Amino acid sequence: MNHFGHIEIPVKDLTVSKIFFGKVFGWKFQDIPGIDYVMFRTEHKPNGGLFKVKRMPRSGQVNVYIEVKNINAILVKIRKARSTVIVGKTSLGKMGWFATFATPDGCHLSLWQRK
Repeated sequence: MNHFGHIEIPVKDLTVSKIFFGKVFGWKFQDIPGIDYVMFRTEHKPNGGLFKVKRMPRSGQVNVYIEVKNINAILVKIRKARSTVIVGKTSLGKMGWFATFATPDGCHLSLWQRK
């Protein structure tokens, strides 16, 4: 654990993006019902998802997730190291939990814990 496990890429059009990444990189896709989100699989880790946005954000475009065994324990360590938790432990249904934090330099990264 404690490795990069998931990357999220914002896109304006999920269909166009699936065609692009499929043709260019050979990625495979799985639509997630009920939300504008598509998981992608590559030949090697990390894998990730495409999430739909109306406008491309100016910063923080790509979300990088570090997979951990215990989000709560890592969040305690982040706070003790005088860094900031931006989004606390949040459930994503049956899949798992995520949290977002800032490094001491202000770089935003996310944590992922599978259920």
